[in-house]
Parts: sequence; C-alpha cells; structure tokens
Amino acid sequence: MRACSKSRTNLSTQPDFSRFGYTAQSRMRQSQQNPLEVPNYAPEEAARYLHVPLRTIYNWVIGTKGAAPLTTIFSRRPLLLSFKNLVECYVLESLRNVHDIGMLRVRRSVEELRREKPSKYPLVDYALGVRGRTVYLVDDGDVLINLTAGGQGAFRPILDPFLKRVERPGPGEPAAKLFPFTRKEHIRDPDKAPRFVVIDPSVAFGMPVLVGSRISTAFLLSRKRGGATIPKLAADYGRPEAEIEEAIKLEEAAEQAKAA
Repeated sequence: MRACSKSRTNLSTQPDFSRFGYTAQSRMRQSQQNPLEVPNYAPEEAARYLHVPLRTIYNWVIGTKGAAPLTTIFSRRPLLLSFKNLVECYVLESLRNVHDIGMLRVRRSVEELRREKPSKYPLVDYALGVRGRTVYLVDDGDVLINLTAGGQGAFRPILDPFLKRVERPGPGEPAAKLFPFTRKEHIRDPDKAPRFVVIDPSVAFGMPVLVGSRISTAFLLSRKRGGATIPKLAADYGRPEAEIEEAIKLEEAAEQAKAA
C-alpha cells in the first residue's frame, strides 16, 4: 500500500500524493492518452486491489513461456498497468476463479473476442455474459455470440453479478469504473458484496475512493492509524460507519496480502 501523509486538522485535506501518486498525477496531466489507458498501477497494486496472486498478474500482463499476454500494456520499464489493464485482470479473475473456467478456454474466448471485435482491450471495451462455463459476448439484440463455441449464437443469459461490478456509461461503451471487492471473501458471494469503494480514473487519479467522493481508502487507513476511530471518521465525513469500515478493510487486506 502506498504511504500516506499524516492527517491534519482540516478534514477536507487529502493525503500528500508526492510519495504514492505524484507520478500518476504527472502522467495524467502530461499525457494525451485516453485516461483509461494511462499507465498508473504497479502490478503489486493490481494484485492487492483485485485479491489476485502477484505471479498471476505477471502471467496475464507479460505472458509465460509458450503463452502470450492476455492484455496489452504500454509501460514495461517501469511495468505499469492502466485502468483498462486493471479491469481486464478483474474479468480474467472472474472467469478463471469464480466461474472455474480453465485458462485454455479463457484464452480461446479472448482470441475469439478479438476476431469478433478488434480491440486492444476486448475484455474492457465489450460487455461479456457468463452462463455455466460458457462465455458470451453481449450484443445489442437478443442473440449473443458464444465465445467458447467458435461464435455460435445463443440465448441471452443473465449477466453475472461479478461482471456487473464493471460499470459502463452506456451500451457499447468501454468500462469506466470498477467497484472492487473490499474483502476477499466477498468474491464467492458477489450478490451480497457492498459497492462502497470505486476505482475511477477521473477521480483521485484512479486510486480507490469512497463512492461519490474523493476520500481515498488509503487516507482513511492513515487517519485510523493516527488514532481516529470508525465512528469519528464516519462523523467527520458524513458517511455511514459500514462504508468507512469496508474502505479500510480493502487497504488492510492489501497490506496482509503484501506481507504474505
């Protein structure tokens, strides 16, 4: 987790990003790239926010011997992921772990998706559906393309709640927000998992924040370490205690993963 500055008496003051976000701010300001594609997250951050082993993240973004990467990155020195990379890793984890779809089938789905819809980031730019162990490309009509069966038509399935945590501004538009699971145990029961934290490239330089605010989860953990209680933080920011607690849980889970 990035280090945060000490809390100050002005509660609206956000943490000093000089140590953990300055480079991201500089890139956001100077780059002419789509903000969704700006390199901004270290692999370690992606692993912590998504509750995915670091080695798995590396395998997906760099590839392995005999297996090509499953997403396109533009910064290798240093190795940094964009928001689109982050979301693609999130979708891959859903397919691999939650739906128990083997990586060979996932790779076939990605290859088929790239043939159907040319894109550098097909798992982000197009909506997917899952029924059983079959992955579908969601079209505008009532018929879907079955990606794991070579493009055959299929009936529309109910979109999986795991994939519903990837928010799109409108039909046919690329993902713009990700609502990460604040606790790893929520992954197995996504229907009941809260959506208190969001990763949005247009807010706080893409760092996880409380929904509808610029209050970063890292800043809340910093204040808690400085002695602020959950009720105190909730009162200071006018948010329910449950939201504050879940936001801090995300950062604590990240720290535990880093220490493991």
